[in-house]
Amino acid sequence: MEFPPFEHLRFYEGVHDVRLNISYSNIKGFTLGEFHKTLPKDLDLNWTDERGPPELRRLIARHAQVAMDHVLVTTGATEANFLANVALVQPRDRVVVDTPNYSPLRDCAVGLGADVVPVVRDCHDGWSLDLDRFRKTAGGRAKLLVFANLNNPTSVPLGRNDLQELADIAQECDGYVLVDETFRELAFHHPPPSVAEFGPRMIALSTVTKVGGLGALRVGWIVAHPRLLERFKAVKDYTTVCGSSVSQLLATWALQRWSLFRRRAKIILDGNRKLVEEALTKLPALRGEVPKSGSVMFPHSDIRVPKLAQRLLRVYKTIIAEGRFFGVDDHFRIGLGGDPGEFRQGLRNLEKAMQELA
Repeated sequence: MEFPPFEHLRFYEGVHDVRLNISYSNIKGFTLGEFHKTLPKDLDLNWTDERGPPELRRLIARHAQVAMDHVLVTTGATEANFLANVALVQPRDRVVVDTPNYSPLRDCAVGLGADVVPVVRDCHDGWSLDLDRFRKTAGGRAKLLVFANLNNPTSVPLGRNDLQELADIAQECDGYVLVDETFRELAFHHPPPSVAEFGPRMIALSTVTKVGGLGALRVGWIVAHPRLLERFKAVKDYTTVCGSSVSQLLATWALQRWSLFRRRAKIILDGNRKLVEEALTKLPALRGEVPKSGSVMFPHSDIRVPKLAQRLLRVYKTIIAEGRFFGVDDHFRIGLGGDPGEFRQGLRNLEKAMQELA
């Protein structure tokens, strides 16, 4: 077992003190004080249910429209992805990964010795999904098909017909479809359906991190058939066993008021979309529409992205996420969910750097 370096994370570790980061995919951080609640003095800090507290699982199940026995709470969606991969993937298994994509969704299976095959979308046709290529690449033997919905970094959705056909491909392969649904709810008006609706071969991952701005809680979950959850739980016994009772209580509070978090996210994203739409009119070296949904966009740059990223960091103390982190070199990710004032300044810095390098 040898996992590739998580280069995106290592990059962030090196620049965590840089204030203007316009690459993050999360919504502006939410603080403890904004809950207007006090932690109970009798909160058990010694033990919590290994599958997740019943109330938290009940809220997740209601949210996902499944029974509680279809929910396993994890230490973030990152652990959820790891559990599913370790439980299902063996060395030399074929794993087909939608690309561009968040690197742990690709590289976890690489670390397990799988034959990981990317199917790269084309920005020139709006990043549309080529299901025929997926079926051909799966070759009737793929163990796992891996996606994010909404996609990270493009925010492109997978619709109902896409998901049904992917379920059919998984059936043909005797395999599974793994979908990170962390951003799905950020398609406010027409959210795509959860993959959990499409049968026992479908696995959904999610978290309170991105929509809620609650990344430090590290609370996520897997929604899948109970037989699969037993396999994932057997791996979890060797990773975290159970989660933090404090974090899981705060996540419960958040899901009890989830409509507030969604409204908050929409207000921030709507405002920042207008800012970036205005900025793009002054940036002819960038190509790509601002997505109507989601918290990220992934424009093509006529200027070499590493050179642009280095100048932004060195001269303007501003961060973008290079496309190489997602498998496509001539693009970069912009996050739309940050503080509006900081985002406006970051876009101004981007404009200056691109004009200087043009």
